[in-house]
Amino acid sequence: MCGVIAISGTVSSAYEVFFGLMNLQHRGQDGAGILAVDSSKKDRFHMQKGSGLIETVFSERSFQNLHGTAALGHTRYATVGRNDPNMLQPFLDFEAGLALAHNGNIVNYYDLRGELKTEGEGKVSCVSDSELMLRIIINALAGRAKTAANIFDAVGIATKKLVGSYSVACVTESGDIFGFRDPNGIRPLVFGEKKLEDGRTEYGFASETVALEFLGFDKISEVGAGEVVFVSQDGKVERKVVAAVEFNPCMFEWVYFARVESEISNMSVYNARFQLGLLLAQQIKDLGIEADVVIPVPETSRIAGGAVAEALDLPFRELLIKNRYVNRTFILDDQHSRQEAIRRKLFPIAAEIKGKRCLIVDDSIVRGNTAMQIVKLVRQAGAREVILVSTCPPIAHACYYGIDFPSEAELIASGRDEKAMAKELGADRVVFQTIDGLKAALEQKQLCTGCLTGTYPTNVSFGVEFRRQRLKDRHGTTEILC
Repeated sequence: MCGVIAISGTVSSAYEVFFGLMNLQHRGQDGAGILAVDSSKKDRFHMQKGSGLIETVFSERSFQNLHGTAALGHTRYATVGRNDPNMLQPFLDFEAGLALAHNGNIVNYYDLRGELKTEGEGKVSCVSDSELMLRIIINALAGRAKTAANIFDAVGIATKKLVGSYSVACVTESGDIFGFRDPNGIRPLVFGEKKLEDGRTEYGFASETVALEFLGFDKISEVGAGEVVFVSQDGKVERKVVAAVEFNPCMFEWVYFARVESEISNMSVYNARFQLGLLLAQQIKDLGIEADVVIPVPETSRIAGGAVAEALDLPFRELLIKNRYVNRTFILDDQHSRQEAIRRKLFPIAAEIKGKRCLIVDDSIVRGNTAMQIVKLVRQAGAREVILVSTCPPIAHACYYGIDFPSEAELIASGRDEKAMAKELGADRVVFQTIDGLKAALEQKQLCTGCLTGTYPTNVSFGVEFRRQRLKDRHGTTEILC
């Protein structure tokens, strides 16, 4: 899971990308990069990348060199090679005149890297699936001009090779930008336009609507599954669906990952989470569960927690206080790091918890690290009973599409029922949203629910090697050659 953004049509493109990335920081905190294109200069590409949060990677001095009317940005959430600076995006092929930023995972990456043939002497360094994707597109172009028609053709060729999830934004040496999604539309990507004071039009791609809305874009649409949108440097927009489409967006975007201000597939993330809470409350009623207070797990559970409390006519109290200086624990590198961060992240208000039956609302329970620590904290604060409820159904299977749980062995729901999970977590009871409830709340006919059901929208026969390599890479990476 990462955040991508591309902007064209303004001399402030790099600044716009920076502020857009600030609104996508939740999608990755391992590192970030911005590439600007000034087609009037001999050295057209100017790039800065670095590890850490966006505000630490870029300073005012950074923008002295990031000139041009088009720019591309990326904020990284690593599923491989977390500390490797070579993994930071955007990826640029200077000679080919093309740069790429990618959100998602290519499941057959390890197979494709062995098949990829390149011209010239020796082998080409290929440190990630994103760089491999760039190489495939460049090879498909085969020296042809980067016109819309040729880009459509090259991406169409790439979609036939690539298996997995990918929302991609690219920029050419001429200042053209284009974006595309995989045929299942698993990861989100939106396209926006806004009129400038001088009458020209500015264009942008972003992982979420919130990034473009912050920048003042008022005409925003989804890039469709299997669709390519090409914007030439002179502002001509062309769109084409280049692959057979079966739309299966990732349910976890609404449940956890996306900003609550965003909209995905014409569904407000805020409204989706509120509906998840209402449906979960009905389950709690039907089960005859009683409680004294509803407590959300900050931050993403607040909306659903409020809905649960409203529907059950219970007091809603924020009694788990988050240290704002500890970032998302889910996307940290290893079990020890997550557990230590959770310990520093939350602290209970014991006086308001003591003696009460506490209904703890969480957005999801993945590995169980956060849930186990929360149950422990609430019990230590004197709770009479701890009921843990999740707005997401049990996550019992690996994700191959960009969420960092490639092994079922690390998932608490794998091989356990609710009673066994409650015992493992130390709770009196655990209640999960149903899959039917999830689909109803998100108002989507089809969803990627592979991590819930074990049935995936793409071929995951490559998954054994994918999982083995991902787990191996957690213990250190070396440069990959393709």
